[in-house]
Amino acid sequence: MDFPILVSLFCVCFIYILLLTFQRLHLSPISHIPGPKLAAATFWYEFYYDIILGGKYIWKIKALHEQYGPIIRINPYELHVIDPDFWDIMYTASTNSNRRDKWSWQTKGIGIPASLIGTVEHALHRVRRGALNPFFSMQNVRKLLPVVEERVEALIHRLKAASEGKEIVKMEYAFSAYTNDVVMQYCFGRSEHHIEAPGFDPLFHVTSFNAAKSISLLRNMNWILDIMLALPESVAMKMGAEVSSSIVLKRERINQIEEIRCEGSVKLESQSYKTIFHTLLQSDLPAREKETDRLAEEAVLIVGAGTHTTSWILTVITFNLLSNPALLRRLKDELKSVQSGSENKPSLIDLERLPFLTGVLKEGIRLGYGTTARSARIAPDITLQCNDWTIPAGTPVSMTIPLTHHNESIFPNSDAFEPDRWLREDAKRLDKYLVSFSKGSRACAGLNLAWAELYLCIAGVFSHFGSKDVKDTKDIGVLELFGTDESDVKMVRDMFFPIPKDGSKGVRVKALVN
Repeated sequence: MDFPILVSLFCVCFIYILLLTFQRLHLSPISHIPGPKLAAATFWYEFYYDIILGGKYIWKIKALHEQYGPIIRINPYELHVIDPDFWDIMYTASTNSNRRDKWSWQTKGIGIPASLIGTVEHALHRVRRGALNPFFSMQNVRKLLPVVEERVEALIHRLKAASEGKEIVKMEYAFSAYTNDVVMQYCFGRSEHHIEAPGFDPLFHVTSFNAAKSISLLRNMNWILDIMLALPESVAMKMGAEVSSSIVLKRERINQIEEIRCEGSVKLESQSYKTIFHTLLQSDLPAREKETDRLAEEAVLIVGAGTHTTSWILTVITFNLLSNPALLRRLKDELKSVQSGSENKPSLIDLERLPFLTGVLKEGIRLGYGTTARSARIAPDITLQCNDWTIPAGTPVSMTIPLTHHNESIFPNSDAFEPDRWLREDAKRLDKYLVSFSKGSRACAGLNLAWAELYLCIAGVFSHFGSKDVKDTKDIGVLELFGTDESDVKMVRDMFFPIPKDGSKGVRVKALVN
């Protein structure tokens, strides 16, 4: 290519960048919002913190709020708000006159655009959410309780076997096996019995976690996803563990959906509860909503979210109970109050009435976060007001769960695991700031199931196991932390899910016979 042509191309590119930068800094409808000019001018600012440094933009955003105030501009199009009371405004129930859409730039990076979490438009989300809501109602979750209770019993027996063999157990794998067995049974009428598998068979846990860790990269460079989808599946699978994991997961769900199609209504009629995808395929949803690819993406979401968020919360709770004998003693004493005999297990309703257990779970939810990634909302119909700042209609605005849960004005000493904060006279006001399940019409569909899993699992495990400092004569074993400290549950990086320090081996316990 001739030198003059190269110079001309360079000049054109340079002028384009200058004009684009000028437009973003001075002509954008959000140019009046405070924040660093470099973040307003280019996505490379976010790219540096989230990709080069690896999930660190969340902490930079926190520092920027300390510098600029409660609302800041964090990239050319997106605003971030740290005022915890703004959750009820931005993440409200979406209606036809006051819609809340998602931002396609963010949802595309998740890689499952046909799922609830990837659905941008309010109207389409309402259709898809309406089809799933009945499965996660309190009434239908109660029907699933025998499955949850059976898996809790299986986990207790597995931990007992580990204690007899003086086994080292990675608790995140154990709890992930439990939550995955439950959600797979509800989705497909079958589970892979990870609890009984050697080492709790962490393959799904690792694969789906890798898929989640790739979201930041795919969000910032979503052309990678376009290339992957255009390539033959056999080739795309070789693009590295994190990037290809989403393809592996979707292929597994496609196969399962196709198996259900072949089964027809036989499996549906044989269950005491309605499994999700058998029912959806027999429903009157529009044909396009029942296509295999579409339902497979929904399955990737339900199984992945239903496995990881709850299992990590259980892991955080377990670490804090085993590292604090006083808390564990209080919990075990309270659990005795609803135990009437060896064969009579307390019901979920009994457990929900226990104040200290409830406080333990809420504190675990607060420090387990759920997901840590920003999930922006767009109000396309109205302008919004945040303190003295006007937010134009159509602007993506995000808030971040960990930053709310560590707001010292709401949760003093926020890094500490303090169940008693939920037992004080003014504790009711804290509930509105517990946002791990998000808020509004796009809040987590499975929160009733998650609560049931938390209550039954923590009560089941710690009714049967103590620690080296806290044990009862009826305990069948002891769980002792092994090579684990607080840094193994303290979030360092935002990779869609909370990631602890580099090199962490997770929360490990040595299971021993009492």
